[in-house]
Amino acid sequence: MESKLINLTSLSQQALKVGEKLCHKADTFVKECRNDIENIEIIYPKLRFIWGELGVQVQTVQKLKKIAAKQNGILQEFYANKEQELSIIIDKLDNTLEGLRHKHVDSAIRENAIAIERAIARENNSNILGDLEKGIEFDLKNKKDSGEKAYLYDYVYEQSIQDLKVKTQEEQYHTTSSKILEQINTQQKQLDEMILNNTISPEKSGIDLSHEKFIALEQEANSMAETLVSLARNYDQVSAALKACQLHADASLNLDISVLEKDIGLLQPIVQELQEGLQYIESLSEEVRAINRFYCASYDEANKLFSELDNFGSSFESFSNTIKELEVDFEKSNVIVDRLLDELLNLNMVYEEFSRAYDHMIIEIDRRHRIKEQHEKLLEDYSNKLEALYLEESRQRDLFFQNHGRYIPMDLCPPIQ
Repeated sequence: MESKLINLTSLSQQALKVGEKLCHKADTFVKECRNDIENIEIIYPKLRFIWGELGVQVQTVQKLKKIAAKQNGILQEFYANKEQELSIIIDKLDNTLEGLRHKHVDSAIRENAIAIERAIARENNSNILGDLEKGIEFDLKNKKDSGEKAYLYDYVYEQSIQDLKVKTQEEQYHTTSSKILEQINTQQKQLDEMILNNTISPEKSGIDLSHEKFIALEQEANSMAETLVSLARNYDQVSAALKACQLHADASLNLDISVLEKDIGLLQPIVQELQEGLQYIESLSEEVRAINRFYCASYDEANKLFSELDNFGSSFESFSNTIKELEVDFEKSNVIVDRLLDELLNLNMVYEEFSRAYDHMIIEIDRRHRIKEQHEKLLEDYSNKLEALYLEESRQRDLFFQNHGRYIPMDLCPPIQ
């Protein structure tokens, strides 16, 4: 009997191990399926959002086109009225700048400026106050560099003038609004093509189907778990019978193991049932995984489309902001354009004053030279007087020392020595 029980225990143990392995795989499929469903539930709202956002974006583009077209026409008409005034001011400014182009910078002034620049570079950020106090000195050795800025125009920041001209000119506004219309049309075509050619599916049927599959999968997994509990219970019963038989090996023990033998005979069909259950679970899991892969593929494409849409959104936002700026410009058109024209007039005045200021600077340089010479003469006179006073003081101290100081102890009054 003991040998039979050992054999039954071995068969039960083998069936239990196979069942545990099959149930473990089933549990793995359940977890994977749950992850797939969770992923689908995360991805699906994003798909719906992108799909809705695309429709909104298309409508936005249409509105932008209408606004841009209207504003473009208004701006062209308005700034045409300022064209003649702008032309007169620019001609006047150009004439002033032309005068600066033909007005030479005194070579000595430029040579001195170059000398100071080089001295500053050599001293490497040292205090330049001392250099300035020396007055204006001329270094003829730098004569070869004086041609670098030979005319007053060389000191004009030409780029700022050009920027202001371009900013003020009517054509700038016309070109800006026209280009916006062209760019909006181009990007709308690209957006339309993207929407038509995508394979995104915003339908919810895949989510419902995956939930149905998962419910069936969980039910089958629970059934397998219950079967595994039965296998474990059978193994416990056979093991207990074997232990009882081994404990009473010397005694006469009558055990009825027919029921156990009958149960062992059912193990193979039960294991087969578990294998079929695992195959069913795997099949359901694969179906859910296929749905997940479909949504993942849709999401990848949607994500790419969303990135493209984000780029479009940035462009459209830029277009919208530019159009709004143009609208504000139009609402404040008189103030803005007149201010720009005033800036050009003021700029012309500045450069006219620059030309006159240069003439006065020549006079100022001459005046400073004369003052410098006066200061140097005074300094020389004071130096001579101080030198005479110093010599007289030294003589008096020497006389005191000869007559009296040498008789005074050192520690009595050290300073007097």
